[in-house]
Amino acid sequence: MQYHYEFVWATLAVLGILFLFSFFKTVLPIRRNVMFRRLLVAEFFTVVFNVLSCQLNTAYEGIPLWLLNTCDLAFFVGFVCRDFVFYCYVESLVQERSPSIRMPRFLVWTVVEISLLLILTSPWSGLVYSINDSGYHIGRFYRLVLYANAYSYLLFSICLILAAVGRKVLGNMEKLALLGGCLILIVGDVARMVYPMYLVMDSFYMLSILVMYLAFQNPDLYTERKTGLLNQSAVLSLLQEFGKHGDFSVFALVLNDFSENRRLYGVRQMDAGLRIIAEYLRTRHPDCFVAYLEEGRFILIARQVLPFDQMCRDFDQRLQEPWHDQHVSLYLTASYVAFRGPLMVRRPESFLNYVATALQMAEQQNQLVIIDERERQKAEHDAKIRAAVDRAIKNNTVEVYYQPLYGTKEQRIIGAEALSRIVDPELGMISPGEFIQVAERSGSITQLGEQVFEKVCAFLEQQDTKALGIDRINVNLSPIQCRDERMPERLVAIARRHHVDFSQLKLEITESALADRNVLQANMKQLEAHHAVFSLDDFGTGYSNLMRVLRFPFSDVKLDMTFVQAYFSRHNRLLPAIIDGFQSFGVQITAEGVETQEMARELTRLGCSILQGYYFSKPLSEADFVAYVARTRQDPGHTIRF
Repeated sequence: MQYHYEFVWATLAVLGILFLFSFFKTVLPIRRNVMFRRLLVAEFFTVVFNVLSCQLNTAYEGIPLWLLNTCDLAFFVGFVCRDFVFYCYVESLVQERSPSIRMPRFLVWTVVEISLLLILTSPWSGLVYSINDSGYHIGRFYRLVLYANAYSYLLFSICLILAAVGRKVLGNMEKLALLGGCLILIVGDVARMVYPMYLVMDSFYMLSILVMYLAFQNPDLYTERKTGLLNQSAVLSLLQEFGKHGDFSVFALVLNDFSENRRLYGVRQMDAGLRIIAEYLRTRHPDCFVAYLEEGRFILIARQVLPFDQMCRDFDQRLQEPWHDQHVSLYLTASYVAFRGPLMVRRPESFLNYVATALQMAEQQNQLVIIDERERQKAEHDAKIRAAVDRAIKNNTVEVYYQPLYGTKEQRIIGAEALSRIVDPELGMISPGEFIQVAERSGSITQLGEQVFEKVCAFLEQQDTKALGIDRINVNLSPIQCRDERMPERLVAIARRHHVDFSQLKLEITESALADRNVLQANMKQLEAHHAVFSLDDFGTGYSNLMRVLRFPFSDVKLDMTFVQAYFSRHNRLLPAIIDGFQSFGVQITAEGVETQEMARELTRLGCSILQGYYFSKPLSEADFVAYVARTRQDPGHTIRF
């Protein structure tokens, strides 16, 4: 038989490139990467001995029998082991996402063990192949060993992939890559059966391996672009792997007031500073895996015990000097979190949530926080809250309550602030202070905010608010929503769907959203074109000043309740000065936290246009709010006195 080797050389060339990337670059010490390297070795071994065995079998005369048998045995062993290693690679990929997905071990090992037994005894039994004076001959179990082995492991792999698809733990591209890789191998096996003289199966295998490399092994997939450090995906893989082997160490740090520093120094300078800090950490701790998790958070992971106190002291000492480079000079502070022990939870994502929660606490307390059982319980509670938020969004059960707004000039209720509430079937009533923060951290705040906006629009569509004397309903926009460039078009689409004009609404934006000035101004301009009106919420809780606020088209500023109540606990000139300052520029003032008649009178005297607080009413359900407004219109003096 005349064999054709045209495809082999391209296969070896691509294989050589992947060897360079996989064996001469640092990769994560996780099972998937180990299996990928083994797959490359198995492919190289099989290709080489495939060519050698075919060449020697064609010109067998004069070649020692032991050499012929050695090459043939090596090829067959490589062929079946390559299929086995490919399955192990797929299994490691799937188990990174869901560790409980697995095939029965005895079944997986039995196939390759039987195949190897038949192959290794063939020089004597002739069951797979035989060599005699007339040359090389195919044995009666040849096809069974090669193709039954190959299709068995492809079937096992597909079963794992489909199980992962059913549990929704794979992304769309990951599903396509895995199933596509299996399909390529099926086509390759068929091609080898039909055209055995063409050594094309190795090329199909190389193509499948290349697909896996591009989809899963490419180092860029696990590198954070700003810093060149590992990203969150890499951290999750490390935690999954380290969690299988006992205790490991984690040291995390967060740059304090990161958003404000980014606004102060500028995005470009801050990104340059992050790269300098990343290089410092990588150089200072070469025995650790260093990652950047966005928002000024770095994390170092190691198997060995880390000297946490010394690491804190070293970094604090380094922070006493600026992070300096060409055109960069940053003065920063940091807070720290440490952990040593086994992975406390099944999912690495949950552990990262523990770290994020602990970093927030460390920044607030300005001290090293050790993740312990208390932190684990708090993080578990947050995970339950997050699940409740996701359920409420999915089932459209986020409730909207309305807290009345009293107009001091009109001397009546003129509007309300829409407030979200979640009553979960498992957790009951959840405090907004809990679920809002959790939703912001998980990224679901956008869906939650839009669901509230839609329900407010439905309320305005169903109620004759003019007859009730309601001018506008205030709706909160989270800072994350304000950073979304597509937010205006989505809100406009919702309002149109319910035939609601933006003149019936007032959009409340918190101080922290002002940090992203350009995006926020662009979004506000788009909404202004639809007659939207804006209010700055919670003034006094951040770093905004009067002139900074005036850069934005706010019609009124809402003073935070802690700011208002501080004035009544100890009178000072700050509150009146702020009210006078805004009013001189035509900006109205809304005061939160009004709890007594005395507060209502004094704030009215100081010039506040709108009052909000428990003195007037707590947040009410839609039906109770409508009844409350109707009642106050009939007898305003009896209901509200001051």
